[in-house]
Amino acid sequence: MHWLRYFGSRTRDLLAPIETGESKSHRYAGLDLLRGVAALVVVLKHFVTRLELPYVAPNAYLAVDFFFVLSGFVIAGAYWKPLESGNLPVGGFTGKRLIRLLPLIFVGTSIAALIELGRPEISDELQHLTDIAIAFVFGITAIPLLQTSMLHTVTLEQTVFPLNTPTWSLFFEIFVNIAFAMWARARIGQAAMWLVLAASGIVLLLAIVRTGNANFGFRPSEFWYGFPRVIWSFSIGLLIYKHRDFAPSKCFALATIVLITILLLPDLGLPKAGLDAICIAVIMPAVVFFSLSAKLGPATRRVAMWCGNLSYPVYAVHYPLVRAISFVATELHLSWMGQLTVIVVGTVFIVGLSAIVYLVFDVPFRRKLSVLSKGA
Repeated sequence: MHWLRYFGSRTRDLLAPIETGESKSHRYAGLDLLRGVAALVVVLKHFVTRLELPYVAPNAYLAVDFFFVLSGFVIAGAYWKPLESGNLPVGGFTGKRLIRLLPLIFVGTSIAALIELGRPEISDELQHLTDIAIAFVFGITAIPLLQTSMLHTVTLEQTVFPLNTPTWSLFFEIFVNIAFAMWARARIGQAAMWLVLAASGIVLLLAIVRTGNANFGFRPSEFWYGFPRVIWSFSIGLLIYKHRDFAPSKCFALATIVLITILLLPDLGLPKAGLDAICIAVIMPAVVFFSLSAKLGPATRRVAMWCGNLSYPVYAVHYPLVRAISFVATELHLSWMGQLTVIVVGTVFIVGLSAIVYLVFDVPFRRKLSVLSKGA
């Protein structure tokens, strides 16, 4: 009963702000809701990939580009003025962002490592343990492992974060956040921002054409393409913030439909490179822009806040759980109805566990770190 009372007292944190807008009370509820929807689509994408259902949500990787645009907008609203004025030093901003991101990176990587330790039928257990240790150290510090030849166990994925692959986008999030802080503190003009946007857009377009789609940044061979991908979308988010007062009202429903349609759109045989380029250059920024003036009722706004707060925990911890659940489901040779049940039940479990992690570990731990950083 004590544990239930403790957990219940923490549920108010589901309605607490993450990063606010121009004032402490300003929060874009529409963006919160879409953030949660996009996180759930990512979970769905990884489930259907593991369960070999290729026609479901093949474009869900574009949710990452939505997250990058959203991040640029939200970070600008919360930190641009303090950084530009010098009230918040670059080091202080970096500390805030690391406190925000690293604890859940640690949790997600730890869950993945524990699952790998329990993997059955390992022929060389010592080598497997060594590889897990290497991947774990790189994972919890958000340092990409660019030479996966260091790992000899085939059970770990050949990605820059072999234990918890989605950490790749969090690495780029940290990179672009620090770059933004230095940019804002230097008070570089908006003209230079347009030049950066144009340069990153050209390089990104060339990368998309070369690879045939925009699903890159997590493999060592295509890791460097992640830089123009995040710089473009994050910079678009900054520009949206600069022009936020021009956002039209009563377009949120349309923006929501467009986002869900794009992420869940089945493979229709359209050119992937062209579709991805249009989505990243136009559609994802438009979805964010047209969602700024969303008018939500009290109940929907509450759900939106939950979605906003749980989106990052879901994103950070879901992947190893999806791998483990899908492995069991594959071994059972389930029908498509059984697989659908696994996806639904598995997603509910992941969201529930993410809420517990967020309330019991993430929020209290970040608060303690914030207090310690202020006293340092």
